Amino acid sequence: MAQYKHDRFFKFYLRSLYQSKGETIQNIQVRNDEDLEIDFMFVAQSDKFGWQQEDLGLFDALMKVHPTIIIEHYSGYAQEKHIHKSITRKNLYWEPKQAELATTLKQAQQTAKYQQLSPESLQLIDNQNPFTWILTVNCSPELLELCGAKPHPEFGVGVYETVKLLRMGIVVIEQLEYSSETMWLKLLGNKDSARRAFEGIDRLSPERREKNDTIRASLKYCVYLKDLPANSLSAEEQEFMKTMAEIDAWYDAEMDKAERKGEQRGKLEGKLEFATRAIGVKFQGYVPTEKVTSQLAALNEQQLDDLIVGMFSWQTVAQMEEWLSSVDS
Repeated sequence: MAQYKHDRFFKFYLRSLYQSKGETIQNIQVRNDEDLEIDFMFVAQSDKFGWQQEDLGLFDALMKVHPTIIIEHYSGYAQEKHIHKSITRKNLYWEPKQAELATTLKQAQQTAKYQQLSPESLQLIDNQNPFTWILTVNCSPELLELCGAKPHPEFGVGVYETVKLLRMGIVVIEQLEYSSETMWLKLLGNKDSARRAFEGIDRLSPERREKNDTIRASLKYCVYLKDLPANSLSAEEQEFMKTMAEIDAWYDAEMDKAERKGEQRGKLEGKLEFATRAIGVKFQGYVPTEKVTSQLAALNEQQLDDLIVGMFSWQTVAQMEEWLSSVDS
């Protein structure tokens, strides 16, 4: 899977969402074969601030089913070969890892090789035996039946559990009903789902880290694709760029709509909102102080334009604050 270019966005996106909630690991090589790399693994850390401050709805619920999670994403229909490769990747990773953990724990407990580990040690090992979520845009009923997949009793339509032996679940993104609970998953769906989800995420407060990081991940992926020869892009990648272009056009239309109100106040509010968004994206994690918020609110239309232009050259928050103070004086 790692050789497919669209996986880059999936990795950019998941890392941006979950870096504040645990350890994110990418491209785990289980054999000298790119097709047998584990693209994304997540190890939850319950003390991380993200669990208290950032609610990702159903996505968070899925990530909590086990301490160690493998995520695999398929941007079309999942196929039987994908399931087989997923199981193979996981087993190639886990078998040596399990043996290594058992040896380490026996040495730490001074337990003879032939003796059983304690229940506590066995639980520690089980916590590191990954559960795999297959996120697929679509999936045939025949494949679900072949996997022994049944609707998950906790998570609603679109989420399936398989037999416990597989330690695997399947999420069919196009079956999920759109809501604030599912939009973080729907962004990995088809063009229409992704656009609607992006617009929903964009309406969130500009102070939310996960919102700004999602926008950054999307733009980073577009920059990556634009640097590639056009004839090397798949139809899917071209569709993604088209979707992002449509979202950009939607942004411009919203700004034009605000300006067409013909009221200076409406223009100022629109530009102030855009400037606040630009600050959040430029300086990740920065929360404006009360003084900066007051200075921004006092800017006129031309000054807001100057601020937005300045965001392209300023490298630090201090440079922006210095400029605001010079305008304020």
